[in-house]
Amino acid sequence: MTGRRHEDGFVLIAVLWMLAALSALASAYAVYAVQTAPSAALPQERLRAEAALRAGVELCAFRQLAWPKPERPDAGAFSAEVGNSRIDVVYRSESARVDLNAAPHDVIAGLFQQLGATSANAGFLADRVVAWRGRLKESDRRKEAAIYAKAGLSYGPLGAPFDNALDIALLPGMTPALAAQALRFVTVFGAAKIDPLIADPTVLAALPGMTPQIANNFVRARNGPRPDAAALGQMAGSLKDLVSVDPSDYVRAEIVASLNGRRLRAEVVLKLTERSPSPYEVLFWRDDFDGEGTGG
Repeated sequence: MTGRRHEDGFVLIAVLWMLAALSALASAYAVYAVQTAPSAALPQERLRAEAALRAGVELCAFRQLAWPKPERPDAGAFSAEVGNSRIDVVYRSESARVDLNAAPHDVIAGLFQQLGATSANAGFLADRVVAWRGRLKESDRRKEAAIYAKAGLSYGPLGAPFDNALDIALLPGMTPALAAQALRFVTVFGAAKIDPLIADPTVLAALPGMTPQIANNFVRARNGPRPDAAALGQMAGSLKDLVSVDPSDYVRAEIVASLNGRRLRAEVVLKLTERSPSPYEVLFWRDDFDGEGTGG
């Protein structure tokens, strides 16, 4: 009997030890679950946010494609409710911006000057833009290489179109502050001509030969029907070769998705192709999900 009681006591102690261990394990798991639950929810939140932002992209594209190309609006805004999310979209044709790959030298120089560069520095930077995007003769390539070397840079111009507007920060003589300002007004998806009915006043002022009268003509035309080529030429005067209101296939959309008390933004550039099964392409996407969204 004594041996039996010893065995029973050992089993009881073992069971109690196992229960204590299980209790400690359960407590540890509870702490782990509490600590990791927010991070485990992040993928789901990101998926919902991206779904809402992509819904904004889809709606923007198909609202544009609902119009025949000659009648497409060149700018606009709309809001929509998708599930538990609210989506606000503002869009504008890329022809409102100065195209680094196509705009004339004087327009590029004019923009830099409008942003605070001196006339000499603006011209210098415009020279670098044109050299970067062009195929240079050997003599010109050596001259450019010397300019880059003098600026302490170990590379030279690409000799091909800009892939990304951010590349202007790589130009010799370009300051970070000027590059940051310029990014609001330049593109690599535009055209040689500016749409004066939607362009920012800074872009309009950059056009060589711009006068207050011509600027007023453009402002008045924004509130009326789209002018034809003849009417545009008449109001543009000496600037008629620098402007156009032809619809563009490239659209920049700023999308704000509001969900779960957060506002998440994305900036997207679309190319409308009108081809099935992919009637549009996303050429550029930047969102601020990773810590940049604002509450409320």
